[in-house]
Amino acid sequence: LDNGAFKRVSELYLFDAESYTDCEAQVYGHLASVIRGEFIIMKMDRFDCDEFIGEGEKFFIVKQTYTDVDDREIKIKLLVASDNIEDAKTITVYYNGVRYMETQEVKSIVETKILDYFTTQYATQEDEPTN
Repeated sequence: LDNGAFKRVSELYLFDAESYTDCEAQVYGHLASVIRGEFIIMKMDRFDCDEFIGEGEKFFIVKQTYTDVDDREIKIKLLVASDNIEDAKTITVYYNGVRYMETQEVKSIVETKILDYFTTQYATQEDEPTN
């Protein structure tokens, strides 16, 4: 704050992690250098979605259904990164055209409070450089 005191805030981030321990390590690795003062991880939860698509400043949850070739209704949840809801709709329509040939219906698009999404590239032995 202007008077030098710290303000308590709660922020929501999404991490691509293998475990809670991995997620916690990533939090400290990514956020420790940009947060002034102490910070506490108050809560960690799983976030399930079928696919993450798009690029943008905001994150939207898109719930939709599609009908497969056997006339079964399948529900999916996408996390779409875009700058606004209109772009999220456009990205979803493009994704549907590329991914699914069946009939799809967007049930809802809701903006989340997620501030950032951190991905992790897990190296395999084949990816590690050799000397």
